[in-house]
Amino acid sequence: MNRPMETYRGEHFFHDGKLVYINRNMENFEGLYHNHDFLEIAYIAEGEGFHHIEDTVQKVRKGHIFFIPLGVSHVFRPTSAQAQPLIVNNCIFSSLLLPKLIAFVTDPDTTAFLKRMEEGSLGFESAVDRNDRFEFIFRALYEQNALSLEGSEDYLHALLLQLIIEFSRATLQLPESKRTETQNYTFQDVLEYVEKHYMHELTLSHLAQISRFSERHIQRLFRRFTGQSWHHYLQSVRIRRSRQLLRNSSDKISVVAERVGYKDIHSFNTVFKRNTGLTPGQYRREGRDSTTLNE
Repeated sequence: MNRPMETYRGEHFFHDGKLVYINRNMENFEGLYHNHDFLEIAYIAEGEGFHHIEDTVQKVRKGHIFFIPLGVSHVFRPTSAQAQPLIVNNCIFSSLLLPKLIAFVTDPDTTAFLKRMEEGSLGFESAVDRNDRFEFIFRALYEQNALSLEGSEDYLHALLLQLIIEFSRATLQLPESKRTETQNYTFQDVLEYVEKHYMHELTLSHLAQISRFSERHIQRLFRRFTGQSWHHYLQSVRIRRSRQLLRNSSDKISVVAERVGYKDIHSFNTVFKRNTGLTPGQYRREGRDSTTLNE
């Protein structure tokens, strides 16, 4: 099938010696089928649509992430002109940056993954954002790309390396001989479950039931990977979410408490002050005062 083709050049995006560029696009039917002389990691931030890559078409939705190497032809399209917009975050970077990242890395698997990128032997790859890690990284990349502060370029490179490591992990396939029944549900899945269900009554026994870990083993995992007991970790998640609500909503404090899983406002106030040094009311007022000063 013949279709209009364009080659995107890095010189159009990389200026002032920079080798990384971040953008956020609302895809349409006018964008050209193209290839490029740089590397690209694309993340579906909103909506759904189709990814036309070489001679194949993949249906895509929020949370899908793709690595597109040099010379590979592709384009994103929404499902229709009337459908929900298809928003794609793009991180494009020059292969000239890879030796710098390789020199910094010590992990052999990450080094091998980066060298495959550099050599061009890593083909098109895709993964799914199961725990919002890619969404958080792209948000930080976009914000940092817009800043002109001391160290911003190094900060971007560090975020890019984090993105590549997460992508490498997401695409890694363990050999069958190394898979066990308990590896079907990892501790990362437990943390993801807590992030999505923190507002409900969560117990250690419930986590043990869904993960097939023993309660004692889950306690050890929380200590090892978070430095906190299960109880304190859940409190920290709830307080973090409540701080966001206090900053970004006008809900009453009692409503905020209930939304993050506290039925007793007095317990919420006590835990919040122990974690932040402020009462919820003081925290909200300080946030408003700082916003006023910045206007």
